Amino acid sequence: MGTLKIGVSSDEQGDVIAVTEPIGTRKPGRWSGRRAVWVALVLAGVLLPGLALRAESEQGTTATRTEEESPLPPKRGDAADLAERYVDNFMLRARLKAENDFLTREGERVKMAGQSGSPGRGLLDELQWTNPATRLALARVLQENAKPLLGDVELSATQLNEQVRQLRDHWLSLRTAVDRDRLLLFELKGSLRIAGQLASLLSVDKRWFWLFGVIAIAGLLGVAFHERRHEIRRLLNGGRARAMRLSKFLTVALAILAMMTLATFIMGDRIYESLLTVGSGDETSPRGAIAAETAAVKEEVKTLQDQRATLDQQYLPAEAAWRKMLTDSLPPGTPLASQWKTFRRGVFEINSALALLEALPPAIHADAVALKELNADLGTHAEDEARYLRIKAWIRGALGLALVGLAAAGGVLFWRGVRQRREVAANTCPLCLGANKLQPLPVRAESGGNAHAGSRLVQCKNIISRQPHEECGYTFLSAYRPMEKVCFPTLGIPQAGKTHWLTMLYWELNRGNYPKSVQFEKIKSQSSEDFDIIVEEILNARIGTAATQRERIPHPLVFNFQDRDALGRSNVLVNIFDYSGEVTSDMGVEDYRRRRALEGDGFLFFLDPTYPSEPQAKALADFREDLRLIKGIKTGRHTRTPVALCVSKIDMMASQAYALPGGGDAVERFYRELGEVDPTGEAITMRVIEGRSRAMARLRETIWPGWQIERQIDDLFGGRYLFFPLTPVGLDGRGESDLSLRTISPFGLLEPMVWLLQMNGYPICPGL
Repeated sequence: MGTLKIGVSSDEQGDVIAVTEPIGTRKPGRWSGRRAVWVALVLAGVLLPGLALRAESEQGTTATRTEEESPLPPKRGDAADLAERYVDNFMLRARLKAENDFLTREGERVKMAGQSGSPGRGLLDELQWTNPATRLALARVLQENAKPLLGDVELSATQLNEQVRQLRDHWLSLRTAVDRDRLLLFELKGSLRIAGQLASLLSVDKRWFWLFGVIAIAGLLGVAFHERRHEIRRLLNGGRARAMRLSKFLTVALAILAMMTLATFIMGDRIYESLLTVGSGDETSPRGAIAAETAAVKEEVKTLQDQRATLDQQYLPAEAAWRKMLTDSLPPGTPLASQWKTFRRGVFEINSALALLEALPPAIHADAVALKELNADLGTHAEDEARYLRIKAWIRGALGLALVGLAAAGGVLFWRGVRQRREVAANTCPLCLGANKLQPLPVRAESGGNAHAGSRLVQCKNIISRQPHEECGYTFLSAYRPMEKVCFPTLGIPQAGKTHWLTMLYWELNRGNYPKSVQFEKIKSQSSEDFDIIVEEILNARIGTAATQRERIPHPLVFNFQDRDALGRSNVLVNIFDYSGEVTSDMGVEDYRRRRALEGDGFLFFLDPTYPSEPQAKALADFREDLRLIKGIKTGRHTRTPVALCVSKIDMMASQAYALPGGGDAVERFYRELGEVDPTGEAITMRVIEGRSRAMARLRETIWPGWQIERQIDDLFGGRYLFFPLTPVGLDGRGESDLSLRTISPFGLLEPMVWLLQMNGYPICPGL
């Protein structure tokens, strides 16, 4: 057969040429734990920029080459992508041209073969009139003679496609080197300007630095947020505090870093080259020229594809008619029709491969010439290239070191801050807030020298008053020193029901009368024995609570709660200080007891609905004024400390003048609303707490006409307050003051403390 095989070789100048040789001289080849997670994030952010620095530095060293060196192998990267897109579209255009020409010629031949009087049509007509035995013998002869032809066609197609692949790989390598040199030469010229040097920060080779920097900063912020989550919630909780300025600032900062990272990954080189063109006059980035070349080829490809679709529509009916005639003229079951189809497909592939082998060498030669010219141009800029690479290395190193230093310094400062905060918490007395005044008591005074370390006692030696001399002397177990502590003082006029509330709350918690979602453990303290006696008096003797002593800071009643934080549960010691009413109504800010009462993490301010508004309004105004002085809050600013307005004795409102016949049904409506908000009376959710607060606020004008409690509180607390209607006795037998005639069934005792814990960042109930 006269079929030819086309090979590839190079001349002495390295240009690609085509060589032909007969087919058959070569055989075809064969086919071929939460903290651990945060720490890991921080370490990744610290270490990976260093690895990226090393990798990018190694990559940068391969960019320089002399004129005598061979083209670089096609590395995956931006230049390789640009080259691959152009080469693939160029080859697709050449293939489509050849296929369209083939289909045009083949369609004409098929039509001619099917016309009457043509040799092909005459042969088929004569076969139809031949006897069956002769037709079968002729079909076998044609079939046997077609087999070697088909083998040669398939072999030729395979070999030609392999040669096309080799040419394509060689050209892709060459084209990649050309595009890379064009981009490099443009960078060299742009790097001589200040804008070009600054633009290096947004080049694609810095994308890993930005990514790992974002990971490091995000991990560090995440760890810091997790460690300080209670303080952050304390800042963000409340009405006006929900503006969340801090959160928005951090979110915007992290979003900017993330956007820079995303920009360098998606369009970093475009941004980089746009900055390189600043001050370059009419010179534009070669990326635009490369993209224009590719776009022009793609436009031709689209036109050829449309032409191909039209040719297929014209050719397919003629081909079907020709195959039908061939099938009708031959004996049944003869495979000549399928052999013809295989032969046609092989010829189609050979035609396309030959077209590519004809089109590729000129394109390869042109790129080889362009590469030589670029190498020569780069050779004249060797000094600029070396300086450019040094500048890029310096910028890369500075950026990597800055990110590593930022993450490392942030981690060190974070852990040091955590250690300092824990030391402060462990060395601060919960009674007087004296720092570094806790001293362990001698072991022999505790248990004969055999006490466990956690059961040893520590005592505060802080001097809280010099005139007269008074030492704190507060004693508690050393096991509670490192635990988080919050202090909630009870404030209000005398006989407002503070001690009664705290006593019955203590009783309710001790007997397990709280929701299952609340995790609580009793702690024996210096005040617990006193409250055990008061509980006994209320429940058995049915006598009210006595006046609270006012001579010193009261020892707190301590509760141990475990929060339900989804980010990590923690225990918190709640210290409730039962201050006497005189501390609120009579003492000034110069008294140390008054000052200590105003240094709480939240306040329980009791309002007595059976008492006139004037003395209570004055006590509330003095409380607000002294709190501003103690905390240094300027007028117009708000404190982030919450206050629970506890309206006690709501069972006694039924016997007051404003609830008697003729005084309206506001009180009865209030009792109905309490039942509608929570029919069970046991749910502790924000919906129930806010519903009761709204009902109490509506009744406020009936109890204390003209007293704008909300305005008086909101000026200082800025939305961090709620009303808490409660009764230590119960709502059965409303209006009866004789406790011996009442059934003790407290209502709403736990909600104020749970809400204050929530406002301090410790979610106790899932509904809050």
